[in-house]
Amino acid sequence: PFFIDQHLVTKIDFARYLNATGYRPRDSYNFLSDWQHDEGAGHAPCPAQGEESRPVVWVSLAEARAYCAWAGKRLPHSYEWQLAAQGTDDRLYPWGNSDSHEADGPPRRPQPSSGRVVPPLPDVGKFSPAGDSVYGVADLVGFVWQFTDEFHDQHTRTVLLKGSSNYEPMVSSDYPALPQVGNWYFPKAAQVNRHNRMMLMDDSYERA
Repeated sequence: PFFIDQHLVTKIDFARYLNATGYRPRDSYNFLSDWQHDEGAGHAPCPAQGEESRPVVWVSLAEARAYCAWAGKRLPHSYEWQLAAQGTDDRLYPWGNSDSHEADGPPRRPQPSSGRVVPPLPDVGKFSPAGDSVYGVADLVGFVWQFTDEFHDQHTRTVLLKGSSNYEPMVSSDYPALPQVGNWYFPKAAQVNRHNRMMLMDDSYERA
């Protein structure tokens, strides 16, 4: 048995961690890049007004683990995430077998975007309870890629990511004959039986 949070970590959650611990990365490149920074005054970064309830992004695997440790928790193993999202009936999505944009009823996840600009993230819990899993866990797919297990060998380190994101640019039929902004190396994986892996190099590379 294990416990898992019902909701994603919000920006205000992470701000409390920064204020309590005084954490500042030695290499700040990409760190909380969508927050407000006032480095000259020595203040911690803070979310923009009105964005406090959005999920926190632009943190590395190590920074996500450090937040979890401070909160008395840890990141889920991939099989724990899978059970929390899928239950025991092999459903394809936390709410059933049809994507929310193909089924009747209220939306269950953000509308995917494939444009030139990454859209703003909705508030955590906006699609609850319609998009919740059978165990009541919200925002498992279609919001942000979610860290789970790390794998490594003699040459490389990777982290297994679950849940996909709301940004899903597609390669057009003109590629590679014509250049395009939407070329994307990271396929979507909104179905709960799918995943992706990301290479681990350093904190600034992993922040996304």
